[in-house]
Order: sequence, then C-alpha cells, then structure tokens
Amino acid sequence: MLDRITARPRHWAILFFGSLILVTCLAIYLTSHKEQTEDPLPDMSEVLEALEATDFHNALIPPLSPPPDWEQYTLQKGDRLSLLWADKWHLPLSTLYTLLDNQEGKHYLNRIQPGQHIEWLASRDGQLLALRLWQSRAEGSEWLRESQGFSFRNLTSQREVKLIRLEGTLDGMLVNSLQNMPEIAGQEGTIATALDRHLPLRRDARDGDTFSLLIEQEWLSNDPTPYSTRLIAFDYKGSRMQIRAARHKDGRFYTPDGVSLIPPFDRIPLAQRFRISSRFNLNRRHPITGRVQPHYGTDFATPIGTPVRAPADGRVVRSQWHPFGGNYLVIDHGQGFETRYLHLLRAQVKRGQDVKRGQLIGQTGNTGRSTGPHLHYELHINGRPVDSMRAELPSVEKLKGSNLKEFLSLSQQLFSGLDGKVRLEDLAALLPESD
Repeated sequence: MLDRITARPRHWAILFFGSLILVTCLAIYLTSHKEQTEDPLPDMSEVLEALEATDFHNALIPPLSPPPDWEQYTLQKGDRLSLLWADKWHLPLSTLYTLLDNQEGKHYLNRIQPGQHIEWLASRDGQLLALRLWQSRAEGSEWLRESQGFSFRNLTSQREVKLIRLEGTLDGMLVNSLQNMPEIAGQEGTIATALDRHLPLRRDARDGDTFSLLIEQEWLSNDPTPYSTRLIAFDYKGSRMQIRAARHKDGRFYTPDGVSLIPPFDRIPLAQRFRISSRFNLNRRHPITGRVQPHYGTDFATPIGTPVRAPADGRVVRSQWHPFGGNYLVIDHGQGFETRYLHLLRAQVKRGQDVKRGQLIGQTGNTGRSTGPHLHYELHINGRPVDSMRAELPSVEKLKGSNLKEFLSLSQQLFSGLDGKVRLEDLAALLPESD
C-alpha cells in the first residue's frame, strides 16, 4: 500500500511535463500556421481609395465629351471679377484668393479694366489649370498651376487670332471627313465635337451631306500650335436637316434671324420646390477620409415617386442601373449642356428617345447607395459639372431688341466669311473680342 502511495507523485510529474510539452508544440504549430495563412493588412492608401469610391457621383458616369478647351471672356463695364469667377465661370473662389496672394501678379487682377481679355483652362472637376489676362494682344500675364500653388509670368509672345474656312462632304463620321484638311491637323476631333454639340449628327447626318465651317484659332506668336480652336459659324446642308448658325457674344449659336439652337432651361427638374439636402460643393470633404471630395450635384429631398421632368428639350443618351447610383438618366440638350439624374425609382424614357421641356422622364426614389429618398441632379456645361442653382441658363428662344440688333450686325460679318465673300484676314481684324 505504501509503495503505491509513494509512486503516484512520480507518475503525476511525468504526466504534467508531457502535457506541457504537447501544449507548447501545439502552440508553436498554430502560431506558425496562422502566420502562413493570415492575409496581410491592406495598405492605408488602398483603404482610402475604397472609401472614396463609395462617393459614386464623381466617377459613376463617364463624360460624353473631351476635356474642355480654353474658355474666354472680354471684361465689360461694371464687371466684378469675384462674381464672374464663381457665378459665370464656375471656378472656386479659393483659387482666386490664392492668385491674389501672389505678390508678383496680384496687382494685374486688382486693376482689371473693361476691354481686357481673359482666358482660362479648367479641369473637368472645375479646378483652374491656367489663366491669361491680356491688356492688349501684345501684352499679357499668365498664371500656371504647379505642384505647389501657381507660378506667374509676363507674356512676351503676342496673341494672334486667325480665321479658317473649311468645306467638305460627309463620308462616314465627321472627324474622318476632316482628316485631309492640313489647316486643322491635330484639331479634327475638337471641331467635330463642337459641331456635334449643335447638330443631331448621330441621328440625322447622312453620307453626301455638305458643310461649311468658319473656325477661329488663337496662337502665341512663338508657338507653331494653336492653343484654342473654336467654331464660330457653320452651314450644314443635308437630306434630313439644313441648319445655318453663328456664335453670339454669349457663346451660344443662333440662326440668321436670331432663333436660339438651344431652348430655354428650367432651373430645377421638378414641378415644385423641395428642400435641398446637399448643395453643389467643389470643396466638400469626405466624411470618413477627410479628403476633399467634391459634390458635383444638387440633392433634393423628395418623397419616393415624385415626378421628374426634363428642364429643356434634349435626347436621352443613358438610361440604366448602377449599384451605387441606382436607376439613372443622362440627357444631352445640345451646345454642351447635359443633365444627370440619379437614385430614380424608375425611368420613364429610354436611351435614344427625344424629350421635350417639362416632359415626365422619371420618378424620384432611393435606389442604389443612398441615405434616404432624394434626387441627385447634375448640370454639365462643355464637359464640366457646374452649380445648377447658380449657372447662367439659356432663357430665350429668340433674341430681341438691342441684343438681336447686335447679333444681326455680327452674324452678317461671320456669314460673309463663311460664304467666302470677304478676306478672312480682314474679317479677323474687324471682329470684336469674344465674351
């Protein structure tokens, strides 16, 4: 009996140390196995990109047109640069303040005068890339965006304006019909896009149609390539459409008797006003990442099923579903005007369908990734999103009064150049600066 009792501790010791060795081996195995199979932590930049991708409004719908060309304006009596900057040119005021902080160039902006010519180039998201202020065609200043703010310089090159007259016959796509014209080498796409904005080429153009175009190009005297190419008048003759029009000082095209090629625009695409839950904001910060993530539209808080109506005549170019945007529509209204509608309950129109101002096109909803029932509405002008609540919209079907008289005088000169009745060099010298 005593032998059995004294032998037990020896057995327990063997059992204890054996179990300890077994547990240690198991722990080592599990640790090494976890290290081999556990996925590595994602890089923080990847996390931020994924979070920002949930703000689908900025990347959901590809643009219909190429990046914007240089835009321009001639200062008028009574103009205020800050109001033009935000309300008409749709540029961030913070950028203007940055330029005014530049010690070298700020006095040029503080002393603007009527008659001075301003040109600017902006990115799709409305950020200023370059700005030129011309005191005369031989004297100007330039601001260029750099990695750290803006650089400034006085221009030593003279600004030159040249007019080109083109004639052709449609053979397939318009851009192909412009390929063999050396005067516009490298600019064919720009010109074809410009004409496509004003005419329903994709629907009504046919091989054999003829066209005449009057093109304005701007150059710096020491540069062999024009930095701006603009359509200023055209005459299109085809079996399904015949349209003749010229550009007015407001940048829009009108027929010889002053009828606008783009109809009047309503401010909002709803029959009644609703609370705006989120405004257009180029400087909005993402609520999670803290990074600047612009909001390119206006959100209206509406009950589900509220009728959405076309703000102007146009053609539906997209009508489809997206997991973030839900049911959405895109309407092309011509002359660079495009509208977008997201989170719809349902669309009432199809791709390729023509719509009239005030026509029912859909119903508001809460589809896609949405925090509540609302309509996300965007207005794009020349490929760039702008504040639909503040943008200058087409308001007349036909020019009247002094505005019509001014257009008739200008268009008569442009049509004379388009028809080859005057020397283009003489016409270029006579034309006023574009607004």
